[in-house]
Amino acid sequence: MANTFSVTHNQGESVMSIFKRLSTTLVSRIDQVVGEIENHDAVVQATLDDMRKKVAEARVRLGQVHREETRLREQIREQQENAERWRKRAVESVKEDEARALECVSRRRHCQTQAEKLQQSLNQYQQTSEKLSADIASTEQRLAEVKQKLTLMRARQSTSSAMKASVEAQSDASQLLEDTFDRWEIN
Repeated sequence: MANTFSVTHNQGESVMSIFKRLSTTLVSRIDQVVGEIENHDAVVQATLDDMRKKVAEARVRLGQVHREETRLREQIREQQENAERWRKRAVESVKEDEARALECVSRRRHCQTQAEKLQQSLNQYQQTSEKLSADIASTEQRLAEVKQKLTLMRARQSTSSAMKASVEAQSDASQLLEDTFDRWEIN
């Protein structure tokens, strides 16, 4: 019984091995056919267009982040001015009305707290802005590299096509010359 299992198991492994080789062969053949019919220039151009679109979107987002940074700076400045105003009011009213002075101090603390929270948000926006700027620069550099490689590949393809046409023309001319000599010799 155990011997039957090992024979069956070995046959199963053999069948699986055949399927693996067959699928590998099929996949490589499909890749070869796709490589032959694929329009490489169009694929690269589509990728370039997609990269340009993403860079443009990132630039728009970066502009939004910069506008938000400006808005936050303005709000921080306003809160700091308000805090200073409440400090002055507290100093002025401490002699006349202590309760009013305490309320001014409380409002000053509130303005300072708001300014600190806004500063934290501004710091986060600045980090995001720096990262986004670095990402844009990196993507633009990659885009330039891909454009350069596309130009190089187009030049290579043109050269190859010209060489092929030249060889075919020489081959056709040689064959024509040989046919002419053959006919002359027959005559």
